[in-house]
Amino acid sequence: MPHLLSLEEALACILERSRPLSSETVPLEHSVGRVVAEPALALADLPPFPSSAMDGFAVRGAETPGTLPVSLRVVAGSPFTGPL
Repeated sequence: MPHLLSLEEALACILERSRPLSSETVPLEHSVGRVVAEPALALADLPPFPSSAMDGFAVRGAETPGTLPVSLRVVAGSPFTGPL
């Protein structure tokens, strides 16, 4: 049976065989598959308003008594200002 390394032995083996990578600045289109060397920050929020990708609610159809009324419609990008 081959000798299995302990976690400490495996980490020591990795660390003694690896070296720090230097960083470089490349255009965005050449950055695919690379590792970011420092935090990437957005210059602006997008969308520029609070938003949820999945607005709405779910119901269990078997327990829903027929059609439910729509009490309010708020279009995408418009804030809801009514009471909850």
